[in-house]
Amino acid sequence: MLNAVFGKTMENIRKYRIVKLFTSWEGRYGANHYISNPAVHSITIFDGNLMSVEMRNTEILFDKPLYVGMCILDISKTCVYDFHYNFMLKKFNVDDCKLVYTDTESLIYDIKCDDFYEIIKENSHKFDTSDFKQDNPYCTPRVNKNVIGLMKDENNGVIMTEFVGLRAKMYRIKCGSVCMTKKIKGVNKDYLTCLREFQEIYKSQRLIRSYLHEVYSAEQTKLALSPFDDK
Repeated sequence: MLNAVFGKTMENIRKYRIVKLFTSWEGRYGANHYISNPAVHSITIFDGNLMSVEMRNTEILFDKPLYVGMCILDISKTCVYDFHYNFMLKKFNVDDCKLVYTDTESLIYDIKCDDFYEIIKENSHKFDTSDFKQDNPYCTPRVNKNVIGLMKDENNGVIMTEFVGLRAKMYRIKCGSVCMTKKIKGVNKDYLTCLREFQEIYKSQRLIRSYLHEVYSAEQTKLALSPFDDK
């Protein structure tokens, strides 16, 4: 399922906003017809001919299938836990297979073995290898394309040689000598500095913003990397 579709099932409709735009003051559809309403939350005047009135929700219709979203999360966790405990930990000793990072539907391992891709070939029913190259050096068959519930090697046969994990969704991986994936903006060396020296890294950025339809530029400094996992 696409993340956009999954997100729609879990929307918090209590946060929905009702905003009405007006170009006149008098009349049935003018602003004065609404500002006396006790449900008015705020009023914003853009210029002499345009204003907006934000209304509070006086009625809430719970029409989102929240149970669908919760079931998707639970089923995803069940598949991930089943793969970890009933497959990986039964194939390897605890010292040879260390889980270094996990997300909702992904796992990153530090594995010590002769050839992990041989294990993938022997247990091809557990993996989606359809994105491997046809002439991959491990002779891994390309099978199980888009089969739900199977695990997939996102590197497609390229061995991960380095992993630096700082906190949730903040990590860097290195595959071979050229491939680099960073989940947070920052210079490559900052990840190791942050990890080894317990140092928080701040970065400045310039951006264009709009407030009341007036565009302006701004500069802000934000926390980019942190070794303290508080999630």
